[in-house]
Amino acid sequence: MAKKKPTAKKKPVAKKRPKLKKVSDKSYEELTCIGYNPDTRILSAIVRIKRGSGYSGGPCTDGSDEFVRFYLDYGDGNWVDHGVAGFDVHDLGFDDDLCYAVSIQLSAKKRSCCDDKPVLPHVRAILSWNTMPPASTPGWLPVWGNRLERRIQIKPRSRFLCQLLPNLDVGVQKIDPSIVKKLKEFVATQPSIPQPPAPLDEVIKASAKEEMGEFRAVFPLISKMSTAGVNDMALFETLSKYKLNLSKFDDFIAKPNFNTHYEELRCVGLDRDTLDLHGVIEIKRSSGYSGNLCTKGSQEYVAFYLDFGSGWEYIATGAVTVHDVAVPRGGLWYQVKVQAKDKIDPHRQEWCKTGKARIRGILSWASPPPPHQPNFVPHWGDREDCCIEVVTLPEGVVPGHFFPVLQSIGNMSIGKIVAGYANGSSVGGGFVADDAPFGGTIQLKGTSFNVPPGAVYYRIWVRRLSDLTLWNHVDPFDADVTTFPNPTPATQTITPVGEWYPYVDGQPNKAVAGGLLGVLKGLQNELHEVWVDFHDGAGGPHLAATAPHQFMVDNTAPVVDVEITSGTGNCGKFGVGDVISGTYSMVDDHPWYMTIRVTPLPEAAPGVMDILPDALAPVSIPVSSGGASASLSYAAGTLATNGSFGTWELDTTGMPPCGYNVRIVAEDRTIVNSTSIGWPAGDIEGFCLDN
Repeated sequence: MAKKKPTAKKKPVAKKRPKLKKVSDKSYEELTCIGYNPDTRILSAIVRIKRGSGYSGGPCTDGSDEFVRFYLDYGDGNWVDHGVAGFDVHDLGFDDDLCYAVSIQLSAKKRSCCDDKPVLPHVRAILSWNTMPPASTPGWLPVWGNRLERRIQIKPRSRFLCQLLPNLDVGVQKIDPSIVKKLKEFVATQPSIPQPPAPLDEVIKASAKEEMGEFRAVFPLISKMSTAGVNDMALFETLSKYKLNLSKFDDFIAKPNFNTHYEELRCVGLDRDTLDLHGVIEIKRSSGYSGNLCTKGSQEYVAFYLDFGSGWEYIATGAVTVHDVAVPRGGLWYQVKVQAKDKIDPHRQEWCKTGKARIRGILSWASPPPPHQPNFVPHWGDREDCCIEVVTLPEGVVPGHFFPVLQSIGNMSIGKIVAGYANGSSVGGGFVADDAPFGGTIQLKGTSFNVPPGAVYYRIWVRRLSDLTLWNHVDPFDADVTTFPNPTPATQTITPVGEWYPYVDGQPNKAVAGGLLGVLKGLQNELHEVWVDFHDGAGGPHLAATAPHQFMVDNTAPVVDVEITSGTGNCGKFGVGDVISGTYSMVDDHPWYMTIRVTPLPEAAPGVMDILPDALAPVSIPVSSGGASASLSYAAGTLATNGSFGTWELDTTGMPPCGYNVRIVAEDRTIVNSTSIGWPAGDIEGFCLDN
């Protein structure tokens, strides 16, 4: 009699999280992977959600938030805060773990040339449920969540720039650093020069110390032969001249079996904001990747599949370039992503009805996995599965009907913008808004469901609410467009025909990164409203329009001033031990923070600065505290809604004789250019301290 299959144990479902003193509790959510793509500069984290409830509400509610803050240590022991990303999470009632991806675009603070020591920074990511990890606090531990560290590889500088900079006159660089900046900007606009492949004999020599190193070195050639056919004599002759005994690898070639000696796919997940699928790969060896950073290297391919209940559907294959690099202990971690919106959208249910799907990634080195083969076993690589949430359709979307949705303004989700002001983490991460208006270039992103065939065009309508002035926005903009079925991303300038933009993202073989629809700029400081109107052709029959959404514009930086009013005043001379006093002011419609500091440090460290704001108690902070003397901030409730003015005092006791500056720096809360917080401003006055 056959044994009865044991029933799988269901995971416990917690309706409410226990109120206990905890640190880094991973029973509800866990940060499992961090990976980086040097070419796209995307830094990803994968979060595993482990419970069916305990997230403050179902899919029709606001639920709760999972935050991930990223820090990098470039080798000097200092953690640089690179921003925060996040996603909302709900009580979905599923027994299976769900895997989510969040990411930011990394602007690395350090790069090298390809023949120099590679830049391999430590990444620290901090996951926290419902409480955002504080900025510039890399040692902070969450109550719910965890901290994870990995090593990544930063892409080297352009070969052109590396060859040119050493030949520049050093004195000129010191006098005018903008020359270097202009050169970098020029290089960024030039077509990239392909890296040459490493000579095969060098690759074989570099790999010889590994047990399968020599075979690994020629494997791309063997793979190419299997694709081209054995009759390709040129390839056969190239392979045979190295006189390698390949017969001992016959079983390896004939019976692939997930070899993870060199690389391993560790995590897969879904980015809910962009509907991209992410995979994170660990690179384990220092050689075996077809050349160093000055060469073409090799590709790690990941083929992604989704199963919505009727079997695996092939989505797309992504890749990341890897090289022979001195891999530190714990490996180097890379990221791959592909777009899945077109395949996920048909399975999304009406508002409040969420679903679940399985995700699979198949990693294969040097040779892409064949599409539509979800059980493919690569020679080098492996397979990773998880489950993802099939996100509910936006409220009002009727399955089967064309329905456009404006998803974000200035990279803030529409749901996080109330009465024109944004709050919470941005789409794609990098900054967090706190009652923030918008300024500079304001990106509009959206999506559409059930796009009809044919040439669809759209208009962007903008209106100032103060006088109901209405106009069409018609500025061209650049977008990253991927063409299918063979994904080939490229920057494309989308130019309107009159007042009509072609809907590139709605074309069946095109995908626009982030669903970018347009970029607003040059708007006046007031409340605006925007919506997008879709037509069949430029000026043809009306199809549908997005709902209008409000956003506040602030394109004005704070106005700040600092003065020395005691003794001999600005640029005056004072004695050590004197108490120097003055005035300050910071005026802005949307202030964020202001700081008064004395420089240079560490000379100024013994001094103590007091800020005496209007109607607020004095604040005494040592000048050396955090590099600033004293600060007022909107978040702390010490900065009024229109700024602050008052007096300050500096006790110079213990400060050595020197020339000093009193500086005021300030920023407002504006989301600037859809990428960061704050229009900056500053002022400075000097004084001399003598015995």
